[in-house]
Amino acid sequence: MHKGGAVLKSLEKLESRSYTSYKGRMHASQRLALRDKAWNTSLLSLTVATTIASIGLLADTEMYGATGPTIFVCLAVLSLVISLVVAGLNYGARSRDLFNNYRRLQRLSTEVEHLRDHAEEPSFSEVKILLDRYNDLLDDSENHNAADYARGISSGQLSWVVAKDWAISALPFVTLLIPIFVMVPFVQWLLRAG
Repeated sequence: MHKGGAVLKSLEKLESRSYTSYKGRMHASQRLALRDKAWNTSLLSLTVATTIASIGLLADTEMYGATGPTIFVCLAVLSLVISLVVAGLNYGARSRDLFNNYRRLQRLSTEVEHLRDHAEEPSFSEVKILLDRYNDLLDDSENHNAADYARGISSGQLSWVVAKDWAISALPFVTLLIPIFVMVPFVQWLLRAG
């Protein structure tokens, strides 16, 4: 293979890699943004429900049975643990960082594609500059996970790694059942009192 062919082959590899990285990091950004919103909604719902129920407990100490106060202490500890874990995971800031990174990767991928399509024979130095920018972008941000990569390269196929990641993302929605169960006795008490 002559030198020009090797440069073109390197350019094609860079185009493929940059596009794949862009897709993976785009899915990572979306995943983290979803988890940020979902956990914030879950924590807000839990806080509002337990506050309303605690007010109800002031009026009727048996509203939640003899174990009501213990249940609410456990829910307060659960809420504290969740909020500390979610704050430590910093979903919102990580999502923004990945968003900025995947947008820069997208621009780089477009530049690589443009060079491949419009340069008669790209030079090694042109490809090297783009490759260095690509490597800098990889170093500039956290990587996507295996599920983000699978979403980026597949056409909607569900794999074990994607299903596991989806289950983790669904967890805050499952915790929304707690405020519902907390509010049911309160609403029943209100209806009896009214």
